[in-house]
Amino acid sequence: MTGYILDTDTWIEYFHHRSGVEKHIADTPAEQIYASEVTIAELTYGALHSKAVEKHLQEPKEIEETFTVLSLGDWIHDYAEIRHALTSKGLIVGDFDILIAVTARQHGLTVVTHNTKHFSQMPGIQCVDWVGISLL
Repeated sequence: MTGYILDTDTWIEYFHHRSGVEKHIADTPAEQIYASEVTIAELTYGALHSKAVEKHLQEPKEIEETFTVLSLGDWIHDYAEIRHALTSKGLIVGDFDILIAVTARQHGLTVVTHNTKHFSQMPGIQCVDWVGISLL
């Protein structure tokens, strides 16, 4: 499988119409854009915590209707390996970011994130920042 799995921060940029993320998504075939079920959970939680609950609950639904949402599958060993590699370097990274990375690694996808500092330290993970890069 080739393509991109968008981190939650990138989906948020997309839904808030900030940066060049919308253009990157529009310029990339939908079948090459993925989300993790972890991202769906994070966005749903964020929606329930927002002042515009109904509006923001539509966002994960839009992802599910338009793009492929990948489940974690057999994730335990990959999670432990990535977390060990990070903590061995003295890095503390949120579990949800590690689980998104696990999903990317299992499917051979590049993580699209504005948080390249953390994702670039994870073994077997390629990442790119569509928030900080604009297309002409």
